[in-house]
Amino acid sequence: GAQHIGEALKINQALTSLDLKYNGIRHDGAEHIGEALKLNKALTSLNLWDNKIGPEGAKHIGEALKSNMVLTTLMLQWNLLGEKGAQH
Repeated sequence: GAQHIGEALKINQALTSLDLKYNGIRHDGAEHIGEALKLNKALTSLNLWDNKIGPEGAKHIGEALKSNMVLTTLMLQWNLLGEKGAQH
């Protein structure tokens, strides 16, 4: 699932928009996506709506955003981030 998508995003520098809503990505998947976002320099829009991503998953994505200056739209609605996850 998300592990394979993460690996593909690390090497595919042409895709600019990705819609992964309703895929049950959860914490582990968010970790893979976060690692990919650290390297990907093409993706400008990522939809992760309703993927059961919690605070730990938000931490991985938040860390990636510190170095990713290309992503301009990130949709995280309907996840389980809570107040702790929103801090990342």
